[in-house]
Amino acid sequence: MPRLLTLFLALPILEIVAFALVAATIGVGKAILLQVAISAIGIAMLGSLVSEAKTESRRRGGLVSFAMDGSKGLRGVAGLLFAIPGFITDVIGVLALVPEFRTRIRRFLGWAEVAPATVHPQTARPARKEMLDLDQAEWREVEPARRPER
Repeated sequence: MPRLLTLFLALPILEIVAFALVAATIGVGKAILLQVAISAIGIAMLGSLVSEAKTESRRRGGLVSFAMDGSKGLRGVAGLLFAIPGFITDVIGVLALVPEFRTRIRRFLGWAEVAPATVHPQTARPARKEMLDLDQAEWREVEPARRPER
């Protein structure tokens, strides 16, 4: 935790230095436009995650969940890092999207490793915790209830 705090406190100074280096290379106007474009991408990524969560909650009939687990967690972190102006946070955001670096980032942040989903052998689809798996002898098909006519 102390190294994360140190990086967090040093980040504004490092971002100013990185912006000055990029601006000296490509020009101040282009550097500002690049930062605005990357921030817009980050906001769009976060909006996409919110709409996915809303769609999933409608499908399940429950509350909207913004759990930062699995790949959505680091996609959310990447979107947040893109939305924050700065080239260093953008580089860290890109690394959060690369699968090889996700394990390293999770380990650095102290997050638990994500276990792979279990696959049911008969259906070859991932088994979900809210799904009840029955054999053919344990269920029967029932006609759907009809709506009363008006």
